[in-house]
Amino acid sequence: MNSIKYLLIFFCFSTANVSGAPLIEHPRPIVLPKITNQTPITLVAEKGFWTEYLKNNLISEFTRATGVQVQVKSVSLSDMYQLQTVSMQRGLGKYDVLTIEAGWAKEWAANGYTVPIAELVETYDAANINEFTELSGNYYPALVNILSYNNDLHSLPYNSYVMGNHYRKDLFDNPLEQQAFIKRFGYPLRPPVTLEQLRDTADFFTRKKGLTLAGKVLNKDFYGVALMLGNRPHINDELSSILWGLEGKWFFPEYEKGRIKGFHVRADSKQAKQAARYYVDLMQYAYPANVNFAFLEAATVLKEGRVAMWPFAYNNLWSVSGQVNNSIPGAQLGISNVAGGKPYQGAYSFAVSYDSKNPQAAYWLLKYLNSFESQLAYANGGGNPCRLDVILYLKETLAHDSAQRQALQSSYLADQSWQGNVAQYGHFSSTAMGSIYPELMKAAYRITQKPQDTDNILQHLKVQITTLQNLYGEEAMLAE
Repeated sequence: MNSIKYLLIFFCFSTANVSGAPLIEHPRPIVLPKITNQTPITLVAEKGFWTEYLKNNLISEFTRATGVQVQVKSVSLSDMYQLQTVSMQRGLGKYDVLTIEAGWAKEWAANGYTVPIAELVETYDAANINEFTELSGNYYPALVNILSYNNDLHSLPYNSYVMGNHYRKDLFDNPLEQQAFIKRFGYPLRPPVTLEQLRDTADFFTRKKGLTLAGKVLNKDFYGVALMLGNRPHINDELSSILWGLEGKWFFPEYEKGRIKGFHVRADSKQAKQAARYYVDLMQYAYPANVNFAFLEAATVLKEGRVAMWPFAYNNLWSVSGQVNNSIPGAQLGISNVAGGKPYQGAYSFAVSYDSKNPQAAYWLLKYLNSFESQLAYANGGGNPCRLDVILYLKETLAHDSAQRQALQSSYLADQSWQGNVAQYGHFSSTAMGSIYPELMKAAYRITQKPQDTDNILQHLKVQITTLQNLYGEEAMLAE
């Protein structure tokens, strides 16, 4: 068999443990085969710098080694779920390697859309089947829980977008600002830990043109926060993080003998109404947003020195928000955990579709893109990887205060905060979440546009979650 040895196996013998102890050794080199089935394959990926990097740098290497041509279908997150689901429902075989938002993973697995990783290894890579048991130990533990269905992984994560607070550390460290803050609020200025502290800090840093900031006169209005307030999926992620930080849930499972018996919906609970009111209140300190304002726009206004914080930032945007260090004289980016301590958790992951026209090539592409080498290349290209061995390597080699290292540390701590908890949230345990998620987005956006209708919006959301869970979920809502 012709082969090229240039990859590093992602089924590695040595994995980083949760204490951060050094790896025993790097993964061993592997042989990527010349694949017998030369049928071209198609991979779906979200629009953005990672997809462009993938197309320009990684796919050509895979084709050179295997002989298989790969088309990359680049789509927005808003369209990704529907595009792929329709193809699989109809058995069209249009997409071989799927991109899954973590919230969809259990739904697609339950519907038989994705092939278990262990099955793929046994079929196409049997020599490494014994090493498969080490795989889950080399990814964020809470993330593995989210992506698993009946204890089987159906996809491998490559792009972590767990949230952190991206903030102007130079402003928080400024003596003038520190003195003014403690005089006004009675406690020290530091990255907010509670939601109440986040509101205080957002209020404090919101200033009109002509006032001073860190001793300098502002020539433009300055805002405490950037929020992803557009009619895009990301607005739900912010509102959900706030709700979870208030110890609330949209809905949650009830277990019986270790298995889900059914769900309880709480979309119109006291905590949900409190979260909605809080989010609307926080908006008065936010950079003005239009209907399309989402993650890139939020990262950009931080980079341009228009806000003090992006408090619910996706950590994989460190390469954008971190540019503030160069674009604003004296600026320094800091990254901490989100206020409330329950950041939106998840990642994009790759899976092989059940109706792939070339599942052998699809498997090897998935394996290649999740290898140590590819994940490291992705990280060096500006991404936020999911492999713990890559993360440990970067943490040991990057400057302590670099934006990338801070993002990795924030993501690691966020995953730890979710360990043991994700299974208690409908968001991460329902097999209907792909259908429910858009309703959360719609409700969040409506609340920001008509806050006076919040109670009715949340009541309607409760009905929608109940209906969709009963229609598409494996377990129904339980009677109250």
